[in-house]
Amino acid sequence: MHAEKIEGMLQGPEKDRFSSLDTMALLREIRAMPKAWLDKSFDLPEEGFLLSFHLQGGGRRDLWTIPGRFGVLRTEPAPRPESPGPLATEVRRWLSGAPLLEVLQPEGERYLEMTFGRSTEEEPLRLVLEFFGQGNVIVVRNGKIVVVAHPRAWSQRVLRVGETYVRPRPRRDPLRVTVGEVVAALQGSKADRVTTLAARLAFGGPLAEEILARAGIDPHGPSLEAPTRTAEAVLAALPELLAEVADPPRGYVYRDREEGRWIDVEPFRSRRWALVPGISEEAFPRFSDAAWEFFSHVSASTAPAAAPDPRAAERGSLERLRAQQEAAVETLRGQKQKALELAEAIYAHYTELEPLVEEARAAHPEEQSMEFPVGSALIPIQIHRPLQESAQRLYEEAKRVEPKLQGAQRALADTLARLGALDGGRAAQRAGGPGAPSAGAPRARHFWFEKAPRWFVSSEGVVVVGGRDARSNDLVVKKYLREADIYVHGEIHGAPSVVIRTPPPKGAPPVGPPTLREACQWGISYSKAWRAGHASGSAFWVRGDQVSKAGGSGEFVGQGSWVIHGTKNVEKDLPLELGLGTLTWEGEHLVQCAPPSSFSRSGASLKWLLRPGEERERDEVEKSLSRDLGVGRTLLQSLLPAGGLSAERR
Repeated sequence: MHAEKIEGMLQGPEKDRFSSLDTMALLREIRAMPKAWLDKSFDLPEEGFLLSFHLQGGGRRDLWTIPGRFGVLRTEPAPRPESPGPLATEVRRWLSGAPLLEVLQPEGERYLEMTFGRSTEEEPLRLVLEFFGQGNVIVVRNGKIVVVAHPRAWSQRVLRVGETYVRPRPRRDPLRVTVGEVVAALQGSKADRVTTLAARLAFGGPLAEEILARAGIDPHGPSLEAPTRTAEAVLAALPELLAEVADPPRGYVYRDREEGRWIDVEPFRSRRWALVPGISEEAFPRFSDAAWEFFSHVSASTAPAAAPDPRAAERGSLERLRAQQEAAVETLRGQKQKALELAEAIYAHYTELEPLVEEARAAHPEEQSMEFPVGSALIPIQIHRPLQESAQRLYEEAKRVEPKLQGAQRALADTLARLGALDGGRAAQRAGGPGAPSAGAPRARHFWFEKAPRWFVSSEGVVVVGGRDARSNDLVVKKYLREADIYVHGEIHGAPSVVIRTPPPKGAPPVGPPTLREACQWGISYSKAWRAGHASGSAFWVRGDQVSKAGGSGEFVGQGSWVIHGTKNVEKDLPLELGLGTLTWEGEHLVQCAPPSSFSRSGASLKWLLRPGEERERDEVEKSLSRDLGVGRTLLQSLLPAGGLSAERR
């Protein structure tokens, strides 16, 4: 049964990126080098990157990597372009000639941190190579990012030049689990053993199969059967497997003899493939040699053979321009948002900051500006000026960025229009199949609710709008909430303000329990509860005339906050899940992200079910959703909640 199951797996895609054990093997090969200095760096095709080292006593090594996929340490010179490229030029500026001091694999994750020394620097410089998601190359100086290949922003991690470098949030380390943790996971699962180890204990499918094969345990038996014996066998097999990832490690490549397909590469001799007839094994003295052999063939064999296209060069140029413009829009939007959040934090923590600023003013009279910690943020304050002036400077900074952001958005829209014209409208029909109108296609008209930061249409046909942050929460309530409307808010700090517009459009039924619950579920799903990975939450709703800025005597009501008068109507046990799909509204086709039940109305189609997931996988999830719906990443990101995502096709 085990062999049959793995044989079935061969029908799926071959390995396409490094695992944590592969990353560990590469780490050990780099550490085994003699003392080394970084000589040069180069940008390579397929977003590849090359670091060339010269070694003490003579000789060279080339670290050849495609971030997000794999990396190898080559003893033979790798092919390289004549000029370094923009990323490599920046890396050279900071690191060329610097000695390699240390290489780390924090928390056993799929990325490496390489530290380099320079006599001119107060502390070592760090070069980060990420093998998860889309991958990245980052240079860090004194804790701040000075080079980044792919600028990105998440709720708890921002990768932009000038930002503080924050490591990826670590996942559960499967190599450090205890017998009790394995037993608890098995006893709490209704799935088979391999699925439980892969999902609940973060082993991943291939490693879970390998461990169970070494333990002599049927991977497809029920988890509830002999959980203690299974756990003890798994924990006994782990040290044996780790011992095989030697220092430096050997490499093993696996192929399907009949089809000639390249299946897998590992830094250990695989027991799971030994159980499958027709699989050949080839051993290499170094893991990098095996990985080079495997990934070079996989890259070549999986590259699609495109038909000649006379417009390919122009399309490629526009695609590159679009990527640059999307990065610029994201960076400017992040700068504006950060300035606004810091300004609002000053007012929200006014009473806390005042004594701190007074102490700093007395202790450091020569300083003009200092940073003060509020939560996870550092707020710059002019310590010899009133706090209001520091907030005003930040608001002015946001206003200064706004014209640049609008210009970047207009340029991006122009590029998207040129791409659409070049494609002859083909891309605009991906969402609904041949002949189907797309939610991303140009439209004849737009609706009032699309001007709101967020919106959706309930299962009863009622329009619901909401904010994104403190500033837009204020705007949503001031602009859209009337006395007859309904106000919704999650029972967690920082949840958005949500407004249910009543009465609904002519001919629609009045607001009923389905809309109230959907609006509450929508509001809590866009709160911090999603980012924290909660399964459910609570929210309340009140009439519009119960909401005001008038607090108690002397009570300060900050931006984005409102006072509720009277009784709250609480909705409990709201699942944190959203649906992503399309709907038809007055003849126009739109994309919405809303509670799954809202798609039950006529003209709506639920495509994906979204739940909180791993933040490091968000980039890949966004790519899949963008391709499936036929919409750009910028539009898609405006619809999705902040934090990790898991997506299930419906």
